[in-house]
Amino acid sequence: MQDERLIRAARTKEEILELLRQRGLRITRQRKLILDIVFAHECTCCKEIYYQAAKTDKSIGIATVYRMINVLTDLGVFQMQVPYRVTGEPTERMGLGCRLVLKNQVVVEVSKEEWEEVLGEILERKGYGKETEIEKVVFG
Repeated sequence: MQDERLIRAARTKEEILELLRQRGLRITRQRKLILDIVFAHECTCCKEIYYQAAKTDKSIGIATVYRMINVLTDLGVFQMQVPYRVTGEPTERMGLGCRLVLKNQVVVEVSKEEWEEVLGEILERKGYGKETEIEKVVFG
């Protein structure tokens, strides 16, 4: 789940607890704790939820958190979001723009000009001028 983000759907804790019961799952103290954390914090991954849970309950394991998040994802409470992947070779991406494949398989074409504009904005935020020349882009 390295590059994935959790996006919580708009449901109440009570609705989620009812969905768990309908699935035949017990409502344990640890499951309630995880739900409380999900609603109280803007956690975007299982590790963040685990760190918050471990502050309250030292006996909770990361596997418990992963299992609960998997159940919540199966129930439609969470969506796992991998924003995009870039296709093409790096030289092709720099010279011709790039193609982004979204999680829902929609393909978004980005022109060379758009690509350079975005890179310029990123460089500027990092303290470089927008006009900084890029010799090479390496992904991965």
